[in-house]
Amino acid sequence: MHTMKTILTIISLSCGLALAGSPDRARQHARAYDAAYAQWVEDVRIAPDNDAQNAAWLRRPNGLEAGRLVWEEIRGNLADAWMLEHAAWFLTNVSEFAVAKPKARVNGRVGSPPAALIRNAVFEHHLRSPKVGSYCIGLTHVEDPQAMRLLEMVEKVNKDHAVRGAAALAQAILHRRLGGGKFGMRIRQEKLRIAIKAPDLTVGKTTTLAILDDEVFRMTRLNMSTVAPDFRGIEVTQKISSLSDNKGKVTILFFWHSLMPNLQDSLALFRKYREEFEGKDIVILGVNIDNPLTLREHIAEGTVTWKNFSDSTQTISKLYRIEIWPFVYVLDEEHKIRYSGAPGAFVKITAEDLEKQLAARKAAVLEKAKSGE
Repeated sequence: MHTMKTILTIISLSCGLALAGSPDRARQHARAYDAAYAQWVEDVRIAPDNDAQNAAWLRRPNGLEAGRLVWEEIRGNLADAWMLEHAAWFLTNVSEFAVAKPKARVNGRVGSPPAALIRNAVFEHHLRSPKVGSYCIGLTHVEDPQAMRLLEMVEKVNKDHAVRGAAALAQAILHRRLGGGKFGMRIRQEKLRIAIKAPDLTVGKTTTLAILDDEVFRMTRLNMSTVAPDFRGIEVTQKISSLSDNKGKVTILFFWHSLMPNLQDSLALFRKYREEFEGKDIVILGVNIDNPLTLREHIAEGTVTWKNFSDSTQTISKLYRIEIWPFVYVLDEEHKIRYSGAPGAFVKITAEDLEKQLAARKAAVLEKAKSGE
């Protein structure tokens, strides 16, 4: 009898261990996805022709499945400090899964998404943890109305200098997205100064120093009135051209893909712009990260009527630090940035105003040339 109880106890403990989350398994799932994703990017990059690139693109690894596997390892261990590293990877690499509400209902109610459960655990258990720095950066990859408050708390109460720097850097990133004019810029600069003084911290495959450099690039190269970075890219026709080929015209850069929110509304809006800007010194350049075959289908169906660069490896999108789609930059004839943000009324207003100014300057030059004859 005693032996039977012992066997049952061992079986029970073994089952419990099998079901318990494991940092090693979480790491294995994350590394497997990272390796598969890196290989996929390389396969798309080196594909010798359209057919090969289309075939490679379709082999994109399943991020949602990777997210599910990592979540299964950490969900029962949110009070344990080891989960913070994996939570940061989770938010950074599979943000769509992290913010999705579970389909199953409990007592008739939909539960909280994984990102919210992790955030609540951090508030309760990990504000002072020396391991919470990477999670602070991970927070910038999801939309969470309580993220700023959590980051402010970490910066205030955590004793680790590197962690406080990461929290300040994450706040600077969120303030950039919020805008806020001169006041927001001042806070952003203040937080970046704090981050600069903090020790470098490894965050997944990058560091806080690299992220800080990225933020400085945004402030110096992608801010209002700065000249937009030039690039060369392949059009869907396989023609290679550059952004600078369109200097002298007001240029609208439209970053988009087929799985973005409100796709049809955005495409309809830009078809309308294409018609309204006909004959004016305004050019629309799409930058599309889909499989090139998908882009060609849109063009063939007539849902896309403007020139597009095929950016399936996201080379151009990364240069412009695109984090959300759709996203738009409006450039004047010298390609200085005059608007950046979501599609909408400001895109048209800004582009048409810049085109009117350009037309007036051209008319003045022409009049001056005539009067000198």
